[in-house]
Amino acid sequence: MGEAKMIRTNINFPDELFTEGKKYSKKLNISFNKFVREATEEYLKIIKKEQLEKKLAQGYKEKAKLNLKISKDFKHVDGENV
Repeated sequence: MGEAKMIRTNINFPDELFTEGKKYSKKLNISFNKFVREATEEYLKIIKKEQLEKKLAQGYKEKAKLNLKISKDFKHVDGENV
């Protein structure tokens, strides 16, 4: 698999966040660029997971409404002839 196309950009960091990020990138023995890329990738995974969970929860709520309606529609069926 080939390398992804890289885009150069400027990012502004508060001093403390930059210093801490540089410290941890050195501890991990990776470049600060790689540290920021990997942190961004992890954050995006979290955001996407949260969005999926919200969609699933909404789907479950809608399905619950339908299931409740169906159960109300059939509450008088005794099941003997099923």
